[in-house]
Amino acid sequence: MTERSASPTPRQEEILDRAMDLVRESGLAALTTRKIAEKMGFSEAALYRHFPTKKDLVNGLMERLDQMLLGPVQEIAADDSLSHLERLKRILLHHVHLVREQNSLPILLLAEASATDDPGLLGRMRSILHTYLSVLEGLVREAQTKGLLPGDLRNDCLALLLLGAPAALAIRHRLLPDARLEDRFENTLIPFLTEHIISTRGDHP
Repeated sequence: MTERSASPTPRQEEILDRAMDLVRESGLAALTTRKIAEKMGFSEAALYRHFPTKKDLVNGLMERLDQMLLGPVQEIAADDSLSHLERLKRILLHHVHLVREQNSLPILLLAEASATDDPGLLGRMRSILHTYLSVLEGLVREAQTKGLLPGDLRNDCLALLLLGAPAALAIRHRLLPDARLEDRFENTLIPFLTEHIISTRGDHP
């Protein structure tokens, strides 16, 4: 995973839980110190002792995203008991589950980072995205060395294509939620996509 700051205290973890609730419910525009303090049942002044600024809160949410997204992604990618096809499929399904469970939190944080003039926040999101794409590119590259993909295909382009599917679902989920469509996307499209990116012929752990 990306380099982390010091581990949050139990109280900071609780505050981040409430912050995530607010973002899932109403987007990042709802993430104010006043609303979080109300959810916690104490004053804004007390909140500032744990997170002095909104930027600190958003950085805490970035840390959560790192843990929720990249941790499992890297574990799946490292499981060489699974075929390349299965690892890619499980990574994308994990991303899709996260999008649905967290109400598109990854894409919301990406939008916040992209709109900010804070180089630290933008750099953190770039690091998360770079790590994720590197994992996908690595699996595609391994598949190419085993002859499961043509060697002249760019692994970075294929990785971007794979990342694009959950990202597109996140936009749709946030703006036009449709549980039945999302079920079909998860159960039908993701397996179809991975099976046609990497041929099952000769695929092996």
